[in-house]
Amino acid sequence: MKFILIAAVSILSALATGLTLPDLTRRATILRPQWISVVKEDFPDTLILTNISEVSRTNGAHAVETYFGLVLPPCTGVCTINFSGAFAATGSRRIQLLTTLRLPVPVDTWNTKPLLDNYLGTFLVPPTGTGQATLVEGPGLPITCRANDTRYGFAAVPVWDNDYVIWDLTWEGFFITCG
Repeated sequence: MKFILIAAVSILSALATGLTLPDLTRRATILRPQWISVVKEDFPDTLILTNISEVSRTNGAHAVETYFGLVLPPCTGVCTINFSGAFAATGSRRIQLLTTLRLPVPVDTWNTKPLLDNYLGTFLVPPTGTGQATLVEGPGLPITCRANDTRYGFAAVPVWDNDYVIWDLTWEGFFITCG
């Protein structure tokens, strides 16, 4: 209650004086994707509604990719993106993370998925799947905070052949930590 009162007074005083709003994002805030779109090469026009995310490829084909969106609230400083807690991980256990040219939507299919933009890095999931993945290559994953809500689109894709990583979006997988 005290935080809400202080935030309300800060907002009202900022509006009255014409100053910018203070950073109200709590430190060490963990943000998870609000939606995902799992797309399968073998079913290019099929809508897959699920909370179970997957990245896989078998014998050079049969690719499965996960697209997701995150909304980053106003904040200052830098946020980082990480991965933890897969149900299962076989093969190389690697997941490439890229940005997308548009925000993915839950009704995307293989044929309507957003185009890929920037390579952010490759995560290596632990052999058991549980625990924090390690960033093994790539430019790194800092995200600069902005003064307004910012929507980000991401794609998680397989790295090599005969890979399989699966996780439940509701409590595991990719997340952003701010603060």
